Amino acid sequence: MTVETVTPASEETPPPRVGVATEEAAIVPPELIVSVDEVPQGGAVLVSVTGSVEEGQVVFLGQRYPLTQGDFSMYTYVGIGVFDSPGTHTMLVQVTMVNGTAGSFEREITITESVWDIANLYYQEGAGDPVLDQAERDRENALLADTYAVVTPEKLWEGRWRSPSGGQISSQFGERRSFNDGPVGGNHGGTDFAAPEGAPVTATNSGRVALARQLALRGNTVIIDHGGGVFSGYAHLSAFAVAEGQEVEKGQVIAFVGNSGLSTAPHLHWEISIHGVLVDPMRFIDGRNGF
Repeated sequence: MTVETVTPASEETPPPRVGVATEEAAIVPPELIVSVDEVPQGGAVLVSVTGSVEEGQVVFLGQRYPLTQGDFSMYTYVGIGVFDSPGTHTMLVQVTMVNGTAGSFEREITITESVWDIANLYYQEGAGDPVLDQAERDRENALLADTYAVVTPEKLWEGRWRSPSGGQISSQFGERRSFNDGPVGGNHGGTDFAAPEGAPVTATNSGRVALARQLALRGNTVIIDHGGGVFSGYAHLSAFAVAEGQEVEKGQVIAFVGNSGLSTAPHLHWEISIHGVLVDPMRFIDGRNGF
């Protein structure tokens, strides 16, 4: 770690007397902990800094992630996008201590290339329109971008993440799709669960409802703010069980499975956004991210 002292020590400053506590003696040096050093496209890294840290940020692939106060450290999640370049990249972690000194860590993180499945989807008349008006798509994408850009400076989640549905997985994160034998394009931004209409959808962790409304593509949608720039989204719902601004607990019923929006059958679309980057949500459950 590189440390810069804001106020240089003077040679005239007398040494502390034995048995006399000083402010410096109470300072715990910072330590950097990352959940993994190697992560695939679509994965995530949990970055934590312990010690007497007052604030800080992570800089990675040109994006800045502010540190949030957690239970035992200051932390942030770093999302790896599906188009982020494979290879070894330098992560810079900058911190300011409670006594005003500043320091930084550097850590090499290797991104590995992911291979995505390809699915052929077929729409019948009245079952959804895969070629919705681009202006409508743009409006929805802008709303989601604004929602996911918020960084609540407090930790709202607790413990292990859990699945939002008891249904079987019908579509994986990152899957590329062809509609009605058209060109293959895009990457699926979440995980889909096949479940009967009206089946309960539960919060994957505690937080605050940031959005609960009808959208064009995602249909009826709930988004939960978990703090620190992490959000979970639940789409194609038939009905809501929560309202915007409401506090929710992990495992609480927040909505019901439906077939609204761009959907051909009842199912739940579940996604996780980290500072605006959609990542594989199942990796939050199965531990493949190292947390």
